[in-house]
Amino acid sequence: MKDRIAKAATHEILQRGLKFSIRDVSDRLGISTKTMYQHFESKEQLIGFIVEQSVLEMQEKEKELMGDASLSTGQKLNQALTVLPSGFAFSDIRALDELRKLYPEQWMKMDHYLTQGWDNIRLLINEGIANGELRQFDVELFIQVYIGAVYRLMDVQAVGLRGLKLEKALSDMVEFMLIGIRFVNKKEE
Repeated sequence: MKDRIAKAATHEILQRGLKFSIRDVSDRLGISTKTMYQHFESKEQLIGFIVEQSVLEMQEKEKELMGDASLSTGQKLNQALTVLPSGFAFSDIRALDELRKLYPEQWMKMDHYLTQGWDNIRLLINEGIANGELRQFDVELFIQVYIGAVYRLMDVQAVGLRGLKLEKALSDMVEFMLIGIRFVNKKEE
């Protein structure tokens, strides 16, 4: 039942952002709010559960990528930097910003993953440098630029990216970081 409730709450977040109510979720499921409160004591607890499940799914997807022998190091790196859980409740950058501003305790779980979960990325980068797929560069600076860019994207008012989907933003950002914006002369390759 917890998973059903979380899925319904995810639909509400995708439609309304974090301004949904427990009543909205219970109505979507056709159950009483009393039943909802038997599984989640509060809206904050429900949001925390969704965040935890999202982080676990991202970690699992990253683990699968690391073991996928059919992908090159560069492909693994690209996919690992853009991994999101399926049906991600915070796929709209505004909802992610709302999480950060309105639910700081729940945001800390997402923030921890964003700022601390870099071991596999470091491994991929070092592997790419060792096999000649990537040039030598400052890995820690790369990580800080990535984190800074994600935080800047969440500053919706400053950036003015209304309705921008996180998946598209991450994909474009990672393309800028891994490939750049320079035209490559075929003779240089």
